[in-house]
Amino acid sequence: MDYDIVITRPCTDAPGRFIAESSFGHRFNMDRLCALVKAIDGARCSESLGVAKFDYNDKTVILYRGGRIDLRKIKDVEDANAIMKELEALLKEAFENKY
Repeated sequence: MDYDIVITRPCTDAPGRFIAESSFGHRFNMDRLCALVKAIDGARCSESLGVAKFDYNDKTVILYRGGRIDLRKIKDVEDANAIMKELEALLKEAFENKY
């Protein structure tokens, strides 16, 4: 499955890399999402704000309760799509009513 990915702008802290926005199309259960990302060193997650942020494979990932995702330091749309596929598999337990 390919995702609808939009490259929004160059990444200021990583020359030659970009920021991409997309969505998984399903909301996150923030209790479950925060429990999953707690295991990632340096991850931050706020159930009340509905946002999680962590680094994954040299990319910065920001997830929002509504299923939106921002990826920083990506090379191109193909790179973003590959990371999203990996993240969807890793975080599937945190989606509401998807699996």
